[in-house]
Amino acid sequence: MTNLCASAGPTYRPIGGFFERHPSASAVGSPSLLDAWIGGRPYSAFVNARSAFAALARTWPTASILLPAFVCGDLLDPALAARTRFYPVLEGFKPDLAAIEAAQPGDLVVFVAHFGLPLAPEMRAFAARRPDLRIVEDRAQALEAGPPIPGAWQLFSPRKLLGVADGGLLIAPDAAQRPPQPTKAADADALWRAPLLRAADPEGRDNAAWHAANQAKEAAMAVGDQAMTAESLAILEAVSLDRLSEPRRANWTILDRKLRAWSALPAEPGAPPLGYVLRLEPEQRGRLLAGLHAQRVFAAVHWPRIAAPAEAFPREAGWTRELVTLPCDHRYDAATMERIADLANDLLR
Repeated sequence: MTNLCASAGPTYRPIGGFFERHPSASAVGSPSLLDAWIGGRPYSAFVNARSAFAALARTWPTASILLPAFVCGDLLDPALAARTRFYPVLEGFKPDLAAIEAAQPGDLVVFVAHFGLPLAPEMRAFAARRPDLRIVEDRAQALEAGPPIPGAWQLFSPRKLLGVADGGLLIAPDAAQRPPQPTKAADADALWRAPLLRAADPEGRDNAAWHAANQAKEAAMAVGDQAMTAESLAILEAVSLDRLSEPRRANWTILDRKLRAWSALPAEPGAPPLGYVLRLEPEQRGRLLAGLHAQRVFAAVHWPRIAAPAEAFPREAGWTRELVTLPCDHRYDAATMERIADLANDLLR
């Protein structure tokens, strides 16, 4: 069994966690991530996705909002809570469409591409059957989750996928519609402090400092009218989608060969997933997280809390205690994936 004492053996660079600033030298290729996402449609670039969503929801002040019960607790602006309802999410992270059938014309229905999975064909069929509804695709965890649902708005959160400090992109369904725009500048220095600190410390010698800076940044994130920073937008305009998606697919496959028994996602996910998602018993998950963190492998929890009331949605609330996401993004090579898989296997035996 692998020795899990962090002080024994070689000291490895930190793996996972938030992204350092994306290196300029690798920002080449076609199409750019921004072009791939917007597809020539009108868009707005807010400082974060929750701000972009709140701005869109405010354009229809009387519309009810239907959110999946399994969604990040930070997405929902408290100012929208009174007109928000939740619907169940089934096994496989698919929406319980039967629970949405009672939605009224003009209601705002949010579908989520959980962990970057493609939106299910049933979601597209539902949207085609209910053109009277306003559909939003939450692609915050998705690099590419298939073509957009016709008539749907799209929402992206790029800092979850690559080294930008901020951003919430809201993309209109077509050229005839104009998304709401931010009106204020964000504090770029504050937002970029943590990604720059981590980029300047590739060996992770000052891990505590840049981790604390990122925690402070995330705690300060709120719903507002600030725009995405120019540096973040410039990176999205330059970086190639393929340079991000191809390594993620290859790395996911390496982890899947060794960890399939615990996987929460399909064997053929159909898109580059956010990470390698395991579903474990809560005690088992706690042991895995502690062991990986001791080796500076920063696996993630999606999410510590959900927006829906836990008592009303016990299945979705249970996932907050069962799921763990291993990193498999473009920063890492095959040898790193092998090491993560071996550590996880030792901890799960």
